[in-house]
Amino acid sequence: MINDINNLITDKMKYFLMFLFFISFINMDILSQQHKRDTRIQMFKEDGNNIYKSDQITDIDLLQALEFSGITINKFNLGFFDKKYKLLMLIDEYKDGINIKSDTILDNDNEYHYYEVGETNYFTDYIDQIKVISKVQDTVLAFQFITYGLSFKKEVSLQKYSKESFYNLRSYIDTKWRLNEKIPLLVYASSWKDKKYGFQRFCGVVNLTKDNEKTNELLTSSPHYYSISYIVEEIK
Repeated sequence: MINDINNLITDKMKYFLMFLFFISFINMDILSQQHKRDTRIQMFKEDGNNIYKSDQITDIDLLQALEFSGITINKFNLGFFDKKYKLLMLIDEYKDGINIKSDTILDNDNEYHYYEVGETNYFTDYIDQIKVISKVQDTVLAFQFITYGLSFKKEVSLQKYSKESFYNLRSYIDTKWRLNEKIPLLVYASSWKDKKYGFQRFCGVVNLTKDNEKTNELLTSSPHYYSISYIVEEIK
C-alpha cells in the first residue's frame, strides 16, 4: 500500500516537472520570436556589453593608440590658390647634414574635380590641404599622401647607424604655399649619441619652423633624416 502511494506521488511529480518544462519551453519560444525595433544609439548596437569602453575613449586616446601602432596622421594647410598651378612633392634624404638624395614623388597640379548632389556635371576647385599618414614597419617608413583629388603611397628604407638609434617624426607649422619656394611639411629624423653620457637622445623643438634656430639645431644634431616638402610653380 505504501509502495503504491510512493509510486503515485513519484508519477505525479514526473508529470508536474514535465508540465513545468513544457510551459518554460513555450515561454522561451514565445520570447525568442518577439520583434521589437532596436532604438538604442549606435554605440550600444555595436558594443552592447561595452567591451571597448567607448564612452570613456577620447580622440587623444585613439591618436595615442595609432602612434603605438606606428601610425601618425598629419594635416597641412596650404592656403587658398587663385588659379591652377603645378604642384611638386619631394622627399630629400640627409646624412650628416648633406643632401644625399632627392626624389620627386608627385608631379601634378593643385586642381581637383567634384560633383554636387543632383548635378550631372562636375566642377573644379583648388586643394587647400595635404594629409599625410605615416607608418613605421621595422626598417621601412611608409607614407600615404591624400588630397581631395588623389591618393598615393611612398616607402623609404630606414638604415640605422646603430642598434640603439631610433627615429621621430616632426611637423612644420607654417605650411602655406609661396610661389617657387620649397615648403617643408615633415621631418623624420634619427636620434643622436649624447657626447657626454653616450646614450641615444632626441630632444628639442616639437613644432618646426623653417630657418628657426631650434629647428636648425635639431636637424644639424640628427645624423640621418628625411624631409618631405612641396613646391608650387607656374604651369608653362
